[in-house]
Amino acid sequence: MGNQQAILSDIDIQDLKETTPFSDSELKKLEQRYHALDSSPDATDGVPYDEMILLPELRGNALCPLIVAANLDGRSGRVYAKQFVQIFGILSPKANPEEKKEFLFEVFNIYGANVLTHDEVYLFFKTLFDGTISDDHILALTYRALNHKALKKKGEINKKEFIGLIPDHEIVNRMSIELL
Repeated sequence: MGNQQAILSDIDIQDLKETTPFSDSELKKLEQRYHALDSSPDATDGVPYDEMILLPELRGNALCPLIVAANLDGRSGRVYAKQFVQIFGILSPKANPEEKKEFLFEVFNIYGANVLTHDEVYLFFKTLFDGTISDDHILALTYRALNHKALKKKGEINKKEFIGLIPDHEIVNRMSIELL
């Protein structure tokens, strides 16, 4: 494993250093971790979604399947080395809470309208609280959120409002994992 060839290109490494909170040594460790999951000789087969969400670090976090899905390659439905690092970058405790919220907004911006409406806000709360509170309670939360006094237009939440409505400590708590 000591002589293994680099999986990430120099351009990818530079990009990841600018867009993730990882140091060179942390990027190397993530690259090695990826190589252990993608056992093809040159680590270019990718890791299937089903295997990604079974990683011990990701299991049990309701947001992780959505975060992995948002980083899948569009053609193959797999996660490759750069995407692997990006997933752990957004989930890093060192990642900026505002960046986490922006990413989460994009995950739930299902209709691409750059505002979250009833269905999207309901799905957001359902993802966070499924199994812990009733659907009626989730509907009540959705109604309250969509009628919050800070909203420019009742019934929809834009990205700036979404970022402002979610406390930093809440997003850090729900979107931070330590690598094992």
